[in-house]
Amino acid sequence: MTPRRDHWPMPHPRGMSRRTAIQAGAIGILGLGANHLAPLRAMAGSTAPAPKARSVIYIFLSGGLAQHESFDMKPEASSEIRGEFNPIATRTPGIQICEHLPLLARLSNKWALVRSLTHPHNDHSAGHHVMLTGHSELPQGFDPTKPKETDDPSIAALASSILPSRNNLPPAIVLPERLVHMTGRVIPGQSAGILGKQRDPWFLEMSPFHPRHYGAYPEYLFHHETGRMEEAGLL
Repeated sequence: MTPRRDHWPMPHPRGMSRRTAIQAGAIGILGLGANHLAPLRAMAGSTAPAPKARSVIYIFLSGGLAQHESFDMKPEASSEIRGEFNPIATRTPGIQICEHLPLLARLSNKWALVRSLTHPHNDHSAGHHVMLTGHSELPQGFDPTKPKETDDPSIAALASSILPSRNNLPPAIVLPERLVHMTGRVIPGQSAGILGKQRDPWFLEMSPFHPRHYGAYPEYLFHHETGRMEEAGLL
């Protein structure tokens, strides 16, 4: 079963049609301004090569690697800044990454490193919304404690809205779980927001929520559980 699709603009709380919202969201994901849209359309209709990629896997590491201990090493910085790991060379001249990522280092000709991507929010939930929707500005009335119908649509929701289904499967699937804060609240930025619930991506819940250890590896012990980490011999 796939979400219902229609060809008529759907109004939403900000006064834009659904089509306009999708276009604006795609522009935000690419980091472009509205003034770039017309030239891109003209290029697409003339000499631009046909896109080759048929699918995209967006791996969002919620609370993932620290940048100074992964892809932006600081070997010349003082010890309290640079971290405890050492950089190693990649196949790309001038690019070094963490010593614990040797396989990625060998495949550096297959990936691109973008160091200009950032956002101004210290709050994790606000940062999640930015990275999951492609909008650097938070929507009016944004609430970091819960999703709202006025939130910007997630990248997966945009894909669900503009791409056809294949082999009777939905255009976008999110797994292994819906992002949930350790307090049990759902983190905003994962739904269709202003596009309406019928545009929500499919969520495959493969990891039951637990307030202390949850995710793809439920036995993982969080750093704030000092007592349990000591018992496990991790400290």
